[in-house]
Amino acid sequence: MDISSKLPEECIADIISKTSPPDASRMSLVSRTFSSVAASNLVWEAFLPPDHQQIISESKDLYFSLCDNPILVGTGNRSFTIHKWSGKKITCRFSEVAHLVNVCWLHVWGTIETKILSPNTRYGAYLIYTIGDRFRGLDKPAKLSVRFLDEIRCDFINAHLLSTTSMVIDAPEEEDARFPRDREDKWMEIETGEFFNYDQVDRVVEMQLRETEVLNWKSGLVIHGIEVRPKDLR
Repeated sequence: MDISSKLPEECIADIISKTSPPDASRMSLVSRTFSSVAASNLVWEAFLPPDHQQIISESKDLYFSLCDNPILVGTGNRSFTIHKWSGKKITCRFSEVAHLVNVCWLHVWGTIETKILSPNTRYGAYLIYTIGDRFRGLDKPAKLSVRFLDEIRCDFINAHLLSTTSMVIDAPEEEDARFPRDREDKWMEIETGEFFNYDQVDRVVEMQLRETEVLNWKSGLVIHGIEVRPKDLR
């Protein structure tokens, strides 16, 4: 018999909050009820310093801290930060680094809800990745797309994952073809597309990378995540 199912969640939360953070993490394994309560704000607020509200009340310090130090939110599969000069929200979705071993059908996709982004803002979505030392089958153009899930139409654009524009010498001209750029954090990024987030509209955006036309073996692609950030900001 699961005794926890007979107790009010407020009672369980009060019990867990009188333990410690490691104990709370362990208690989340006891049952589904304990797992839900142990992850609640009610429990973890009790572990914060008594003056934590006063500590974060310094708005200027909090603002610049969020600019320079992304924090994990949700279930830990999304980071959050803000653009220093505009205050717009930036998110990066990831659960763990994904290493492509051997596939013929390459299809990477992710979604994000517009309600967690800043309204009336144009966003770009960027695939963050690198290429491993031993790779193959990634020389053919892949396809990129960004669209709202409630839209039927989905437009794809060619993407060259291996080479930046300056490295492509004899490649045929392609209108709007995408190329990656090197980032300061040693990863590469390539824009999958853009969208405008209107005010008070709750929609879901889908971002895709796919190469399903040339069915050769592919390996060596290491994906960090998809970063969604405001465009045209100075």
